[in-house]
Amino acid sequence: ANPVGHSERPGSEGPFLLQARVSLHLAKDTEPEAEAEPSLELLQRLDSSRWSWPLSSWSSWQLFSTKDSDSPAKVPFYVYDPSTVEPRFVGRLSSCQRKGADYMFLEKLLDHPMRKPNADDAEVFVIPCLFETYRRCTTTNHAEKPPSLIGESSEVVSPEHPEDFEAIPWSQAMDIGTSRCLDAVKNSEEFRKHSGKTHIFVAADWTMNFGRTYESELFQNMTVGRIEVKENVKDRSRCSVVVPYASDVAYAEDFSAKPSFEEWLARPDMVSFRFEEREYVLYCQNKPCRGAYDATPLRQQSLALGERLNRQGSRSAIGVGRLQISSYAEEIHQAKFCLVIRGDTPSSHAFYDALAANCVPVLVSDPWANVAAPFAYGNNGTVVDGLDVSQFTVQFSQDTWLHDLHEVTKKFRHILSHPAIARELFDAMQEARPKLLWSMPGSTAADYVLQSAKRCSSTP
Repeated sequence: ANPVGHSERPGSEGPFLLQARVSLHLAKDTEPEAEAEPSLELLQRLDSSRWSWPLSSWSSWQLFSTKDSDSPAKVPFYVYDPSTVEPRFVGRLSSCQRKGADYMFLEKLLDHPMRKPNADDAEVFVIPCLFETYRRCTTTNHAEKPPSLIGESSEVVSPEHPEDFEAIPWSQAMDIGTSRCLDAVKNSEEFRKHSGKTHIFVAADWTMNFGRTYESELFQNMTVGRIEVKENVKDRSRCSVVVPYASDVAYAEDFSAKPSFEEWLARPDMVSFRFEEREYVLYCQNKPCRGAYDATPLRQQSLALGERLNRQGSRSAIGVGRLQISSYAEEIHQAKFCLVIRGDTPSSHAFYDALAANCVPVLVSDPWANVAAPFAYGNNGTVVDGLDVSQFTVQFSQDTWLHDLHEVTKKFRHILSHPAIARELFDAMQEARPKLLWSMPGSTAADYVLQSAKRCSSTP
């Protein structure tokens, strides 16, 4: 399908969109002369058949650069009154320590200068139903809890919601509270007037892509903010926007302590990564989903990387087993690079945890660019205009990761042996953090979501 979006500078509508460049995929023998100090862009091109995603992953892509996107478009929007349609916003969920992207999105919008009290003045309508935060604060799924909550009871317990949380998405689409909220919005004059077309519902929870939740007609004509899309699969919603995960590490991060490049370079560990001793393949109830990719070997390969680095005299913190959230955060704050390896699905919270800890993300997930690039939007599994993360990440194809760790360690050494490259990577990460971290003061994540939601409203 043809990509949906803009192919040239859209002026006041947003940042300049960069067409994915074939030049990223040059021959492997284009190593610069020893005396030259190559730029980060050149480094990303070097040995690209080993170090970057396959060309097919980028062929239909448009991306926007962190450097070209400091000022997202100003989008006038209307928010349905949470006190009327979503009482949990100031009620039970307000005390939760793990609020989701939906809650933080709503928080940032209530006093936003572009919020319109009159719905007729708005271009985007925000549905304040807190499905994601409800899931994060009540779920019994250990894979969705931070390490500190494993074995503990849910933070929020209420006799008003007796449903089995884990019946979602396989037996039911939504919890009772979210269903009531959505019904209230859909029965409103504003929703009926637009047939939901200009409305966005943010729910950055994995259940939105599976089972009865994914198949539900509740989201017909709406735009849904998701953690990722299902590539080339027809959506029940009208349009999708990829929204950043809510990072558990970011909750406790001291954002007033501005890191320096020298401090980052002096971190004792080269690489950090934690994973559980389990199968990393998406299960649909009690069996792997049809066509599910088994990412277990990818994650286990990190142990081999750790051993190789240790033999070469480079310290790493790679291990099996979850840590308390405070210990996990402390560990990744000691590392220069943090692995972001696909798990049950192509995206991972580790990407946003790494950014929160000022740890350069190392992406190992071939489909990531096509399904999980932040703020990408589109329909039927095809999204465009995502944030170009290549400026502040290190990337390896899954094939290189599994079969050529020599090239992996070679790239790490190359970056660290060229301070100009390392500094460029670090500086680009600093520019990206306010765009991607909900908890960061001055975060513009909500503005970029609104911008993508507006563009969604004009998709066919």
